[in-house]
Amino acid sequence: MAANHRVTVNLEAPEYSQLSALADRHRISLAWLGRRAIIEFLERNEQEELQLPLMLPSQRADSGH
Repeated sequence: MAANHRVTVNLEAPEYSQLSALADRHRISLAWLGRRAIIEFLERNEQEELQLPLMLPSQRADSGH
């Protein structure tokens, strides 16, 4: 499968560390993990019609909820 589009994502250090460890542990690339996460998110949104924007865990902590 040839990729036609590129997406850049900025991660906090802990998020990047967790993803890197997961990729290393399963011997897969960060790009593969990113594509898989996006595909799963799109499938979930199709089934549940998520209310966007979703709050990230770090945003929830900052909002006092």
